[in-house]
Amino acid sequence: MDNLGLTAAIGSHAGDFRKRTGIRCKLSLPPDTLMLDRERSTAAFRVFQELLTNVARHANATRIDVAMRVDAGALVLTVEDNGKGIAESAIYDPKSLGLLGMRERVFPFGGAIEITGLRDKGTQVRVVYPSRLEVEFDRTCG
Repeated sequence: MDNLGLTAAIGSHAGDFRKRTGIRCKLSLPPDTLMLDRERSTAAFRVFQELLTNVARHANATRIDVAMRVDAGALVLTVEDNGKGIAESAIYDPKSLGLLGMRERVFPFGGAIEITGLRDKGTQVRVVYPSRLEVEFDRTCG
């Protein structure tokens, strides 16, 4: 991730996830390289890893949609699956260590995490990291 950046790391990890689990991944990632500070990049990537781990363990999903964008100076990462949907009680359960860990990786940066689940329709997680993002065109891809 240090050499390729967050966008490439997320794309690569999603590809590995698809190969390992058979769950289809639709990616909508910015064509630009996001220049985040190391701490935010690492935290966002770790949250992404945990989200995919939760999908593989709990969702019974066949597809995930991943979107990352810059919106009003914030990094917004959304992961949505078509699985069984997280129960509202599980969202705030103190025994849900994966969700607790994700919150701990978002809140120190003044970020937010929103989790919604619909029974038998899937779960959507939206993670926001406020930042002064610099977007630089990645000339190696275009």
